[in-house]
Amino acid sequence: MTFLRRCVPLVLILAGLTAATLAEAAPTKRAAAAGAPAKAAKTAKTAPSRPASPKPTIPGVFPVDSVRAGMTGIGLTVFEGTRIDSFPVTILGVLKGQRPGATLVLVRAQGAYLERTGIIAGMSGSPVYINGRLLGAVAYTWAFSKDPVGGITPIGEMLHLFPSGGTPPSEEVDRRLGSLDGGPGGSSGDPSGARPIATPLVLSGFTSDAIAYLEPWLRERGFVAGPGGGSEPGISCDDLVPGSAVGVELIRGDWSAAAIGTLTYRDGDRVLAFGHPFSGMGWVRFPLTAATIHTVFANQQISTKVGSATTPCGTLLADRSVGIAGEIGAEPAMIPVAVTIAGSGKLGRQYHFEVARSRLLTPSLVGMTVVNSISEALYESGYATVRYDLTFHMNAGATTVRKGNVLLTQSPISGVGDEVTQSLTLLLSDHFRPSTLDSVTVDVSASIGLDAARISEVRVHPATAAPGDSVEVEVAIRRGGRAVETRRVRLRVPPQTPEGELTVRVCDGQETDKWDRDRSPDSFKPDTFDDLVRLIEQERRLDRMYVQLYRAKGGAAARGGEISQAPPSVLGVLGGAGNSGATSMTKGATLQEVSVDLGAVTNGCETAKLDVVPDRVH
Repeated sequence: MTFLRRCVPLVLILAGLTAATLAEAAPTKRAAAAGAPAKAAKTAKTAPSRPASPKPTIPGVFPVDSVRAGMTGIGLTVFEGTRIDSFPVTILGVLKGQRPGATLVLVRAQGAYLERTGIIAGMSGSPVYINGRLLGAVAYTWAFSKDPVGGITPIGEMLHLFPSGGTPPSEEVDRRLGSLDGGPGGSSGDPSGARPIATPLVLSGFTSDAIAYLEPWLRERGFVAGPGGGSEPGISCDDLVPGSAVGVELIRGDWSAAAIGTLTYRDGDRVLAFGHPFSGMGWVRFPLTAATIHTVFANQQISTKVGSATTPCGTLLADRSVGIAGEIGAEPAMIPVAVTIAGSGKLGRQYHFEVARSRLLTPSLVGMTVVNSISEALYESGYATVRYDLTFHMNAGATTVRKGNVLLTQSPISGVGDEVTQSLTLLLSDHFRPSTLDSVTVDVSASIGLDAARISEVRVHPATAAPGDSVEVEVAIRRGGRAVETRRVRLRVPPQTPEGELTVRVCDGQETDKWDRDRSPDSFKPDTFDDLVRLIEQERRLDRMYVQLYRAKGGAAARGGEISQAPPSVLGVLGGAGNSGATSMTKGATLQEVSVDLGAVTNGCETAKLDVVPDRVH
């Protein structure tokens, strides 16, 4: 990936330090009522406030200890539209110890529909009742099973998802508890072979190229990509009951993305769903919606519900190993993203989105919107030259991070998508200080065809110089079948430069970055958030050539800055045993650097020698 390839040391430093997504304050409370539905019926609001217990006492729960093989029950889910259908189940047995303190109830679903499709992606959370009492949520399945066999997460375990006092813990408490207590749906199986039912992620307006680019990320998160109709009117939030289809909205706007599952339990305004992690991030704040199901795609590996998010209904608050918990009511704030694509003809486009707020998911979600915007604008355009500028507004306006570059490729989406995702991952890593993302602006300029240049030859005139003298660097540039172009750059040998040989390096941005990282790795290790911002912003562009005057003898770096002309006595102190670590030695020193905009994606690296002679008598 572009960013990883060019900023490997920085990524390696912070890759293992990215903090888990941490929630902000809880949404506005609404009145809640006690009582668990045993059938698909609206829950009446009878109490003025929510119970404070982390495990509400509800009548009608079927205890796992009473489960026996051969018992029968009824499950509820939506196969089409918003109508809740029932399906018979037969208990096969109980698996204990699938994870510490956890139990899985095995059932075989029945009925002509499920006999044909098997367990369906999107059924996660479908409630199962025995003798009218709630047993739990259909949440697990087995790959390539010929029969519709599923695993139920007991409702008793899911009720622990409700936080004590009705308010999610603070970031500090969530860290102590360890929020990552389970993997995402479909991503990890237990020794018995059971795995969370994959979660359909319905993508509206996404191109096939964008979906192909997203496939590894979708697979890692346990998502199954499917087409959707975008947000549309649906049932009232008051009509959400166990068995209803629900959505977790990740992107809304010109494109949309929402995960689809099934509601397991509702107590007033508090709801439980899925029976397995959504993405395993602990305390979160994602938009919770009603959903409608358009159809079911039958598949030998796993059939999938195809649906759409509909009415915004509230906030998803908890995302843990036994399911997700949310509250009907206020919606969480999302992050605005604006993408402008400038170009001739149909290339000129503007797109607007909002993405869910999450330290772990937001970088990928923003990358998804940018990837699909470029893919849609450049669809079937062939090779294109894409210039882009990224602006990240952060920390309530206190921080603005800007960076830009250019790509020349038949498929520019991967390069820009990687750049966006990796930059935001680092900025939101929470390693130096907590940071929030306010909004993102992406400006893209696209032109069809190849716009490339190659550095082919370098000469220095004169070949000898004294300290304080200037020399002219002559660079030969080749552009396709055109005549060789000559660019001239003047460099000045710094005063006090010792006698000896210097090297003039003329290279593209990627090669220059690599050279500096190899030569002075400690310069790329941020000590503060401001250092990190500087490193992200100073990454060299690919449409410029960089002319450097280099001295092979040792230099030093301090706080990310290079000390190019330190006397030997100073270098000895900096490199000595008493050095505090704020400075470090480098392999040689860059005495001067000049960059030149070539207006094309540049590649190549050439060098020439320059001899420094004693001061001349003037």
